[in-house]
Amino acid sequence: MTASATRKLTGIKYAATILGAFAVLAVAPATAFATDNEPTPGGGGCHYTDADGYDIPIDEGQDVFVDGKIVSCRGGSIVVTTAPQRATEGRAPVVTGGNAPVVKGGNLPVLKGGNLGILTTQR
Repeated sequence: MTASATRKLTGIKYAATILGAFAVLAVAPATAFATDNEPTPGGGGCHYTDADGYDIPIDEGQDVFVDGKIVSCRGGSIVVTTAPQRATEGRAPVVTGGNAPVVKGGNLPVLKGGNLGILTTQR
């Protein structure tokens, strides 16, 4: 390459960089002044104050888990329900005391067949 071709290529890169910077600046105000897609204030809903004193806005028909309770907004009023206990049926028992169950004997799963998908490089 000659010196003029190198200089021209650098000029094109510089122009592309400046154009990209102006594109970012053009989009930034659109992002900053974007409208919120949430309902407007005063359009319904409830407010609940948790145990720490924080105000929690809840939309109409929404259920929120707060401080171990289910807090719902129905018809503009707060409904507090005690959360149900976790289901223990069908779950593995919790082992305490360091005595974990050990699988003795039995058949462990084995991948059979010689055509297993393995990532290799071709030579």
